Formats: sequence, structure tokens, C-alpha cells
Amino acid sequence: MAIGQEVCFVAVCDLCGTSETSAGYTPHGSTEQAVIDIVTEKWGDPSCGWTHTPDGRLVCDTEDDEAHRTVHEEAGKTISSCAMTVTFT
Repeated sequence: MAIGQEVCFVAVCDLCGTSETSAGYTPHGSTEQAVIDIVTEKWGDPSCGWTHTPDGRLVCDTEDDEAHRTVHEEAGKTISSCAMTVTFT
């Protein structure tokens, strides 16, 4: 029986320490950037998903925390559990 070890990266929120598991699995990739690319777009939409801040923090899409909402709003994202979101200006 052959056994090999694989090394991969998973995203971990810099605010709460959680990892993405909403689709029933944890997104992973062979590089840090690959995982950042996966979690910062939800359903292929860069206005949804996690936020990668200019200072390098990675923040999950938790909806019920002010610190998370603030980071996302500063990045121009609206985090919502609803598939349709309306933003009034």
C-alpha cells in the first residue's frame, strides 16, 4: 500500500479564527494565494465572500459581528446570507 503526504493551505479568519466550511468542506489549495482567491469570491462574485485587506488580513464573511462588518464595508462588500442584496445609496 502506497501512502503519500499532501500539504495544502486553508483560509483562517484573522478576526475570529474560523475556517470556511459553508459548502460542507473546507476550501484548500496548493498555495496561500490559491486559497485567498477561492474564499474572497463567493459564487464567482468578488463583491461577496471573505475580504483580503491591503494590510494582509483575511476576514471571513461572518454577518453578526460589528468588527467583521466594518472590514467588509471598508472594502465595499455587503455580506448577507441572502442571495439577493439591495444596497441603497
